[in-house]
Amino acid sequence: MAVMISAPAIAEDTVTLHPADGTEFEINGRRYGGALTIAASESGLALTETTSVDAYLAGIKEVPFGWPDEALAAQVVAARTYLANTMRNGRSERGREHGFDICASSACQVYAGTSYLDEQHGDRWLAAVEHTARQILTFDGGPILAVYSSSAGSRTMAVQDVWGGAALPYLQPVDSPEQGVSPYASWRVEIPSRAFVEILAADGHPVGGDLIALDHRIPPEGEGRATLVVSTTRGTATVLGPAVKGAMNRQGADLYPALLPAARSDGKRLPQALPSYRYRVSYTPEHAIPEFVLAHLPYDDAVQFGTVVFDGEGWGHNLGMSQYGALAMALEGEDYAEILSHYYGGLTPEDAGDHLPDEVVIGLGWDLGSVTFSASGAFTVVDDTDAAGPRSGGTWSAIVGNDGVVLFPAIGYPTAPDPRTGLPAPV
Repeated sequence: MAVMISAPAIAEDTVTLHPADGTEFEINGRRYGGALTIAASESGLALTETTSVDAYLAGIKEVPFGWPDEALAAQVVAARTYLANTMRNGRSERGREHGFDICASSACQVYAGTSYLDEQHGDRWLAAVEHTARQILTFDGGPILAVYSSSAGSRTMAVQDVWGGAALPYLQPVDSPEQGVSPYASWRVEIPSRAFVEILAADGHPVGGDLIALDHRIPPEGEGRATLVVSTTRGTATVLGPAVKGAMNRQGADLYPALLPAARSDGKRLPQALPSYRYRVSYTPEHAIPEFVLAHLPYDDAVQFGTVVFDGEGWGHNLGMSQYGALAMALEGEDYAEILSHYYGGLTPEDAGDHLPDEVVIGLGWDLGSVTFSASGAFTVVDDTDAAGPRSGGTWSAIVGNDGVVLFPAIGYPTAPDPRTGLPAPV
């Protein structure tokens, strides 16, 4: 059977699928136990899930579930705090457009509904969620920006040195004891100088020609972002240190897939072309020619094929809690409160109070051409007019028709199309 929204195809046209007890929806191999809302707009369909805060946290997988209990608990509190801070700051532009509080990708926190809990040790992650119920970190009357990343190497960084702006006292550098624990504690990336210049140019930086010199200027901790002065046969440009990471990761693998990401010492490739913001970069020309000589040489004679070397630590933005650092501290017997206090300026977990709502709306996708889902049992469909009703399980699809969201069984629907839409005829 099918349900069609009778109103025009605008953003307000929605269908919401409320699962009966025990029913789960499966989409692209992931299962969801909350209410799903499918909304139509001119750009396609948006898919969101409404569920409880604890169900949302249970659906996150940011670290392996086999890690020690205290590392898992620290991750839960950081993730819950990140959610609380996100909701306190209000919805993003995309969130306002499509009606969600937080996205499900790595741009927010990686979320996959109930799917992860069936994995090995999923029960231990769920126990960590329950053990730390309603606990968050607060500063100055509200939840902190509890960012975290995979690995910091030997030391985290100050937020003002990475993202610029004002200093936050709970996002300042601390030692991270992960040497021998993290596979990203240290790394090296070497690329030809010509490749380095081409990568920066492809990302929009005003560089070109052949590299003459690099001057990597790194201020003392807490005093701002590093810069890289790039001198080539066509001039000199200054690039922010963090922007170099972005350029390498956006352009490097596409331009030089054989070189980037580079190999680690164990033969595996690094996760990104430039994994973190904590690095030092140097340039070694194949033939060292004094700069004052180069200035007087014809262009073709000035060509050099040197090497640019990045020596770095960690994987991620290097701010807040290092997940491998949390693992290392847990292995040394530290509890989750001590781990969080270490990485977030001495703050310790406390009850969230009114900083957490009962429910959260998660953006699972938008600008979609269609949505196909399977229901393990019965569910109720509610549309804009509340005219729809209960449906059995099975596989269903949703598409945008002239009259809004069209919902129909993915198998066995009528073959004769609706003459108005060219789509399977709704009944």
